[in-house]
Amino acid sequence: MNSNDNNGNRVSLCEDGKYRWTYPLDMLKNPTILFLIFKIFSILFSIPLLIALISAAVNNDLAKIWDSFIKIWLIVVVVFFLIIIISYLIVVWMNGGKYIVHFTMDEKRIVHKQEPAQFDRARKVGFWAALIGIFAKRPSTAGAGALAASRNTSISDFDKVRRVKANRRQHLIKVNQTLERNQVYVTEEDFDFVLDFIRKHCPNAK
Repeated sequence: MNSNDNNGNRVSLCEDGKYRWTYPLDMLKNPTILFLIFKIFSILFSIPLLIALISAAVNNDLAKIWDSFIKIWLIVVVVFFLIIIISYLIVVWMNGGKYIVHFTMDEKRIVHKQEPAQFDRARKVGFWAALIGIFAKRPSTAGAGALAASRNTSISDFDKVRRVKANRRQHLIKVNQTLERNQVYVTEEDFDFVLDFIRKHCPNAK
């Protein structure tokens, strides 16, 4: 931990007693955000498949569901994930390859805040995604777009955190509450300090 860092990338203890640092995530070399998006939409796409399978099992139509639903479902999923990859690459290009995030940490919580200029660009993209979802009658697309357009900050209250998981290779510490997922990025030099600090202040975490 560095108390006097000039470029802001190292963790610094400020006069108000809070730790602050900035992390420029390389969105191509470290695609953790893309993986998170894939995970979220995989869950969303699994719901209609699960409902269809249960319905088919109840009606003894499992043999027919392949032609009537699963083939179409697979095509939609493949197309949608290709769109996600293309959209991600566009966002990478818009942001110059970096996702810049500012962190503030004290005894009670850690705050993850996106660079304001990048958030403004993401909000515009999210606004159009929401409109497309509404006109295409796809609530999941509209909801995801609306979320992207309205939120640039994630806050983890340590007393509500249920799990802390570290990935040193990606410089990533996952700080998860029941309904809140926070991704904390930190340089290799300060990784152990931040990880130990978070674990010590999360009494209910595994």
